[in-house]
Amino acid sequence: MKIVVAVDGSEFTRKALDYIAAQRSMFVDGHELVLVHVCPALPPHASRHIAKDTLAEYYKEEGAKVIDPVKQLLQGLGIANASVQTRHGQAAEEIVSAAREAGAGLIVMGTRGQGALGRALMGSVATKVIAEADLPVLLVQ
Repeated sequence: MKIVVAVDGSEFTRKALDYIAAQRSMFVDGHELVLVHVCPALPPHASRHIAKDTLAEYYKEEGAKVIDPVKQLLQGLGIANASVQTRHGQAAEEIVSAAREAGAGLIVMGTRGQGALGRALMGSVATKVIAEADLPVLLVQ
């Protein structure tokens, strides 16, 4: 089974990865991890004036700033079977799209653990992923 792990470089990503490592037999052994990082899309007025090659390179470099330390962390935890996707756009939509495209059976992501009122007022990527995904989502707090 493929397991999509949403990574943003935050302490919440670290908690999710630590949980995955602690539950290694459930999440790692015999499964493929797909790390997905979503760079915020540049506003249309800004991206309109940038060559597509340059824009692609920008997203690749920004993604590497987050993904490379995560890959090192996973290697330190003894997890080497992870592929990487760097995407850009709306985080929740891209995470769900990546999971569908990969044929994943689970999405794992860290969360701040906001209460219901905080989610209702501010929204959250996790809440949006749960609403849009047609597969299980595991939130690690």
